[in-house]
Amino acid sequence: MKCGLHIFASRYVYSPPAKSKTISGIIDDIHALRFRPEWQYIISGDHFSMLYLRSLGIFYYAMIDPTIPSTSEDWHNRQALYLQTLAYALSVFKQHPVPTTTIVPTGRYAATCINIYHYPADTVYSILYALAVLRGDEVPSPAADGITKPIHTSETQVAAQQLLDKYRGTITELYRHYRSHVFDEEKGLIRTDVHLSGTKDITQRTCSFYDNVVFWKTIKLASELGIIPEDKAFLRALKSRILKTFWLPKEGYFLEDLSEEGRASHYYSSDWLIVLSTKFLSPANPKERGYFARSVTYIQKNQIDIPLPLQYQHETRAHRQFFIVRLVAASYGGDAIWSFWGLEYIKALLLLYQYTQDKAYLEDADKAIVAFEERMIRDRGFAEVYDKDGRFFETRLYRSVRQTGWIIGFEQARTLRAAIVA
Repeated sequence: MKCGLHIFASRYVYSPPAKSKTISGIIDDIHALRFRPEWQYIISGDHFSMLYLRSLGIFYYAMIDPTIPSTSEDWHNRQALYLQTLAYALSVFKQHPVPTTTIVPTGRYAATCINIYHYPADTVYSILYALAVLRGDEVPSPAADGITKPIHTSETQVAAQQLLDKYRGTITELYRHYRSHVFDEEKGLIRTDVHLSGTKDITQRTCSFYDNVVFWKTIKLASELGIIPEDKAFLRALKSRILKTFWLPKEGYFLEDLSEEGRASHYYSSDWLIVLSTKFLSPANPKERGYFARSVTYIQKNQIDIPLPLQYQHETRAHRQFFIVRLVAASYGGDAIWSFWGLEYIKALLLLYQYTQDKAYLEDADKAIVAFEERMIRDRGFAEVYDKDGRFFETRLYRSVRQTGWIIGFEQARTLRAAIVA
């Protein structure tokens, strides 16, 4: 009910623009609004006032990238907010060690855990990722081979280790619950008799590519953090099985999910780009580069990146969505343009240029960056979602977050671009 009121208010009452009218000024305004250490945890903004755990590992994974230019105060604030978000989540799950998509504060010392809309595909991953990146075990950038250089020093290693030591039992329980609930040990993939909520939680899917990649990375992180014994053979076999199951060699992209409808229609979904931040696949690897190159070709052929990246797909597919989503914003999880995946797409283009020197990739990345910049000036903010024509997303019942902290991914993309063409 509270979320519904917030959605209504942000649609009709209050959706503040940034004070500045320049790119750098808008970035500073959003940082001042979203990355404040007095906040208890990270939010996307406006009506998203609850803690979605996936923010730690997905939407805000670039938040503590030390290569992104900023002031020392901003760097301190980003580290502090990210760290205390993790600490808050772990303290809640200690009381209730069952993974959920969302934590809702219900009082100064109270919270309730809920799933929107199903059991989470990426909560355990996000917690493990946050611990690993704060300890310095993970690089919070898809450019993991030194393309970008740190300009800040991380100050979170000790605190992250303390959290891991204090909550190791809770983390282990979360991991065991997640694995037993989602993974089919016999088939070696995500179960087909459960639905999971990931970044595309508005759509009901069965054993999606996204869910399987996230599971692979969760296992990898759990072994790196000492939650489970290391099993490299299992990870190799799982990765091979995922690629064999979901890659469509004739079409040149990854199948969205294993639902009967998805397989029959060869559905595509742009959250395949999760392979980049998880490092499931890398453009630096010649054997894996083709997955990116052919997927980019498919995206461009179907104009999924026009007028700016990136639509989830070139059609709405509203019938696959939950009723409330179809009612409020049917295109939200369909042909609307999601800025987060657009930024991941730009990073993929830049890395393809880095390793192939094909200038077409760089030109496409530059066009996309300019397209985002133009809309930042137009809208005085950085939108969560745009409609298929590149306008600020609005329906009669929903309006996009105008000043989302996802802008940190835009800054990461620009940092990568500057390093590559230096």
